[in-house]
Amino acid sequence: MSSWIKGMEKLMWIVAIVRRAGDDVFMEEAPDNAPPVSLVYSFPELQATKLPPQEIFFLQYLTTFSREFQFLDNKYSAWMRKIPTLVGEHRFVLDATLGLSAAHHSLAKSEPDSAQLALYYRGRGLKGLQDALGNFSESNADAVLAASILLTWYMCDWKEWSSLTHGIRAIQTTMQPYAERSAFLALIEEQAIIPEELLPAPSTTTESLPPGPCDIAALDELLERLEHVQIYLSQYPDEAEIKLIRQIIDFAKMLKSKIPMTSTHDQFESSRMLRVALVQVPTTMLQRIRRNPRTIVVVCYFYATALAVAPLFPAMGAMFFGHLALAPITGLARYMEDQRNDPVAARKYNWDEAAGYMAYAMETVKRFRTRLGWSTPPSPLSPTSYTTPSPSTAGSYASPFPHEHPPG
Repeated sequence: MSSWIKGMEKLMWIVAIVRRAGDDVFMEEAPDNAPPVSLVYSFPELQATKLPPQEIFFLQYLTTFSREFQFLDNKYSAWMRKIPTLVGEHRFVLDATLGLSAAHHSLAKSEPDSAQLALYYRGRGLKGLQDALGNFSESNADAVLAASILLTWYMCDWKEWSSLTHGIRAIQTTMQPYAERSAFLALIEEQAIIPEELLPAPSTTTESLPPGPCDIAALDELLERLEHVQIYLSQYPDEAEIKLIRQIIDFAKMLKSKIPMTSTHDQFESSRMLRVALVQVPTTMLQRIRRNPRTIVVVCYFYATALAVAPLFPAMGAMFFGHLALAPITGLARYMEDQRNDPVAARKYNWDEAAGYMAYAMETVKRFRTRLGWSTPPSPLSPTSYTTPSPSTAGSYASPFPHEHPPG
């Protein structure tokens, strides 16, 4: 066991993390060391007074971004609302949750100590999950499934990720008899209608088929559409949105430079940036979604990118990205349509212009569902006469990644 774990009981270094993060994370202090009121409110079943400082810190940090993230409905939404209860009832769910929060913090703040804690709590979560599987029953089924999904979000190894993903499928099958009493009902029902060829590859698989011409063409179209959005954003002072769209463009160019990726390991590693980003949408971006149509466009293109490039990662299956990206696009399109029809909102922003850029995002939803053999509900957006500009007017831009250079 490394020395940093042996010394965790002193926790002197976590105090430094809390102080450094003070500008971004509100950490209440009380003479009797009572946990923050907001934490008690967010996790009512948790005996927070018995938790060490670093666990209180990471749970408090989790509430700073999860509250906004829940505005984006997805296949995990019902379960996410149950997490506060599961965390209080099952220590292994708490460990998996702490690991996710620590991993998020390490990436958002470039904090190496948090990265080590993420590994520590991931290990605890996996050990607790293993013990829970040995006593699997309806009473702990939701907790087992929740912890398993949480762990896949920040798993670093292809074989571990694949094994856990196949374990999730086995758990869902076992839960079929009492699925209607589970918070995961939609996921359990859906797993039965996903085509076999679109499921994740077994952990023993080392190679998969190369992408087809249609998959490569879809990536080229994605890059073109992203350039459209970049032109659109250049008219406005939206620095965060411009930065995110540039990051997405860099990611898409990186993927194009690596085609074909047939190694399962290469696919897993190349998807890492996207896997991390899907659970790390900048909080400031999410806070503006409710009032800025351009933010909605950028976030929808972020999720549309996940759907468009999913065929380039056949080893990972279709639904890892689908579960996180399908519903948010449709939900945000519905919200945008509501704003277009709101006379007050319409006076402040050009919602019709923004809606013109949403056509591609909705098309990615349709294509993804068609690939799965699913029907597609009508788009919530009414037709718009706005036409997106030609990408030929797009200017050059500097990559926000100092150590990554997308091919020209």
